[in-house]
Amino acid sequence: MAKIEDLKQLFQLQNETLATEFKSWLDLAVPAGRAPLAKAAIALANHGGGTIVIGMREGINAPIGSYPRPAQIGRYTADAINAAINKYADPHIHCDLVHLTHPASGNEHAIVIVPGGQIVPVMATKGTDGEILAQKVYIRKPGPKSEEPFTAEEWRTLLDRCVRANKDSLLEAIRGIVQGRSLDSLAREQIDELLKFTDDSRDSWKMRLVPLPKDDPARFPLGHYEQSSQILGVEPASGLRSLLENLRKASEVRLTGWGPFVLLERKPIGPVPVGEVIETWVGTPSEKARDGRHCDFWRARPDGFLYEVRSYDEDFTEKAEPGTSIDLTMPVWRIGETLLYVARLARLFGEDPEISVRIQYDGLKGRRMSALFDSRYLSYERECFVDTVKMQGQARASIIEDNLAEVLVSLLRPLYDAFDFAPLSPTMVSKEIAKFRNNRY
Repeated sequence: MAKIEDLKQLFQLQNETLATEFKSWLDLAVPAGRAPLAKAAIALANHGGGTIVIGMREGINAPIGSYPRPAQIGRYTADAINAAINKYADPHIHCDLVHLTHPASGNEHAIVIVPGGQIVPVMATKGTDGEILAQKVYIRKPGPKSEEPFTAEEWRTLLDRCVRANKDSLLEAIRGIVQGRSLDSLAREQIDELLKFTDDSRDSWKMRLVPLPKDDPARFPLGHYEQSSQILGVEPASGLRSLLENLRKASEVRLTGWGPFVLLERKPIGPVPVGEVIETWVGTPSEKARDGRHCDFWRARPDGFLYEVRSYDEDFTEKAEPGTSIDLTMPVWRIGETLLYVARLARLFGEDPEISVRIQYDGLKGRRMSALFDSRYLSYERECFVDTVKMQGQARASIIEDNLAEVLVSLLRPLYDAFDFAPLSPTMVSKEIAKFRNNRY
C-alpha cells in the first residue's frame, strides 16, 4: 500500500505521468463509466503498477483541476472499483482505494492504487463503445497514454516485466528458506558490497591527493558530494576494454556542459586501467588553471559498480560566497543527470536491470539552501546544521527513465529535510528535469 503522504503529492502534479492517470468522475453503474477505468487499470498493471486519481479532469482535453463529485455518483467503494475493473480484466486485478481531500479545493477524490507484479500480461475480455476492445492488451506509453503495444520493443518490454515478476516471486520464496537467510539479510549484503566499493574508491581518491598542498582545489576543501551505484543481477562486462566501450556509449548523451563520469580522451586525465577497475582523475596537477569544478574523480568496475566524487557548483559562482550555499535546484540537476547516465549504462548490461544508488553530501554544516540560480522559485534561505547527509535508493532502469521525478523526490528528501525542510515539490523537480533533458542550461 502506498504511503498517504506520497499519495497527497499527486495533487501537485500538473501533468499525467506514465505511472499516474487522471480521470473525471465516472459512473460505475454504466459501461461508459466502467470501461475507461478498466482500460487505465489494465495499462498501469502492465506498466508495473501506478495510480488513478478520479475527479481531477473534467471532460476531454480539459486542464487538470479538482472537481467535486456529482450528486448522482455515489462515493466509491473498493468492491465497486474492483468489480468495475474486473468486468474487463483477465487475470483479475485487486486494486486498493483511498479517499483524500484536495488541499486547495476541499473536494474529496478517489485514488485507485493499481498493483504491478503481473506474471502474465493483463488483457481486456470485452469491449465497450470503442473505449476498450475485447482481447486487447494495453500498456502505458509516452504522452502519456494507454494504448496497445505495437512494436517488437514494446512487446519485449511488457513480456520481460512479466518474466521478471514471475522470477522474483519464485526467488522470494526460495530466499526465505535457503540456509535460513531472510530477504533483509540478502539486501543487507548488497548494501554492504556497495559500501565496500565506495570506501575503496574513496581511499583511492584520497591516495591521489596525498602529495598535493592542503589548499589544492582538487581536495575540494569546502565540501563535495559522492555518488556510487551498483547495477544488479547482470553478467559483468568481459573486461576493462569492454567496460570502457560501454562507458563511452553511455556518455554519448550529454544533458549539461560537464556531466557525470566525464570522459576526456587524453592523458593524463583520460581513463586508465588500475587493477580490476577503470579510474579517471581530472584533477591531476599537470592540468594548468584547473579549479574544483573540473577535478572529478571516478571509478568503474566490470561487474556494474560505479563511484564518483565532485565539488559543489555553488562554490564557483559570483552569486554566493564559496562554502556558504546549496542551490534549491542543483541537486535535482546533478543527481538526476547521474541517474539517467547509470540507467543508460545499465541497459548495455541487461534489458532492464535494477540499480542500487548511494549519495553522500559532505561539508554542509552552515550552508544555506535557497533559489540561487533561478529567482522564479520563491524560497527563503534555510540553514543546514549537520555536515553530512546520506541517501540511498533502488529502482529499475525503466523506472528511472520514465519516472525520474518520482525517483528523485524520494531519493533527495533527506537532503532537503536537512536544510530546515526546504521545499522539494514534484512540480519543481519535473520542471527542472524537463530543462536539462532539453539541454536548457
